[in-house]
Amino acid sequence: MRPLLKIVLVLGVLVLVAGCSNNANTSSSNVSFIQVTNNLSVSSPPETNASGNILTPIPAYAFPGKPLILPSKYQSTEFMGSFADSFIGSYECSNGSETYTTNYTLFTGSGEIHRIHYTLVPVKDTENFQEVPVPADIRNFSISPDDFIALPDHIYSSQVTITVGPNVTGESGSNWAHNPYFPFLLRVTVDGHDASGADDQLTVTKLCYFMSQTRNMQPSPDIGPMPQSDIVMKPNETQVVNLTVRNFGGGIRELYFKIPARINASGWTFPLEADPGQLLVIPEGMHFILDPPVFTGNNFRLSNDTLEIISDAITPAGNYTFPLVLCFRNLNTDNTTSPYFPFDDNSYCATAAQFNVDIV
Repeated sequence: MRPLLKIVLVLGVLVLVAGCSNNANTSSSNVSFIQVTNNLSVSSPPETNASGNILTPIPAYAFPGKPLILPSKYQSTEFMGSFADSFIGSYECSNGSETYTTNYTLFTGSGEIHRIHYTLVPVKDTENFQEVPVPADIRNFSISPDDFIALPDHIYSSQVTITVGPNVTGESGSNWAHNPYFPFLLRVTVDGHDASGADDQLTVTKLCYFMSQTRNMQPSPDIGPMPQSDIVMKPNETQVVNLTVRNFGGGIRELYFKIPARINASGWTFPLEADPGQLLVIPEGMHFILDPPVFTGNNFRLSNDTLEIISDAITPAGNYTFPLVLCFRNLNTDNTTSPYFPFDDNSYCATAAQFNVDIV
């Protein structure tokens, strides 16, 4: 064989070997894939679950708000989710077909990536979540996206849309029974398993007699019962009180307590903030620890906190009354530069209860 022909054949074999090698790399689990984010093609490593299967997150623009990383202090192994508004509808007494929307926000748990699926269903009522046929007055309802791959420790929002048909209106007066009421339940599954901690309820109403000023009001969190009798302590002693808070609507919130002072118990009234003269200095040597100092709450669920009351050896004997102030911040995922992200800068506080301490 001529020398030139030998060189050509050798080069041909090398090209074939290189081609086979590239194909083998392409089929391996280490190959990069193109993920479309904000209309730009970005090369990134593949996402895989515990089984090693490659999962591709859907583009960020498919969501009503871009998925965001959850700050470390709010990360948890549990999934948490809530509607931004627990009640949607009209208070205008109109009888035309109307469409209402709100967002559902999910905090994903730590760990690996997961497949999330939402199912929005009509139910009997907000106390009985038995699924019922779609009411004739509901033209359509949906949540989008309702099936997607989620990264751990992220915030995802989906939009709920519900259309109520024409000739559906409430009646003026004080009888709730005459006002249309359509309850829904959002069931959440993670990798095919129920994530009941992320389920939430939503009610669509059409009322006539509500004043327009009430349409954007959301209920405030409510504290559970405090000790009925005085907390009796000796100097240099510690007592712990369990606290519970129920968030009646308003979506996912940041919650925290504070004890700003003690009360002049001879004649105090709510709200304490209206009369600073009712507040006195906390006794020397007494201080409080709240654990955790900040926690989250979501719709219609209980959140727990503990109050540790500590008295030093120098704490004077006496009976002391303290206000327990509950504060909350609403969710605001647009607030990405705030130290309180994903919650709002503004907090809302009110005296939720009072408790008495006897130092003997």
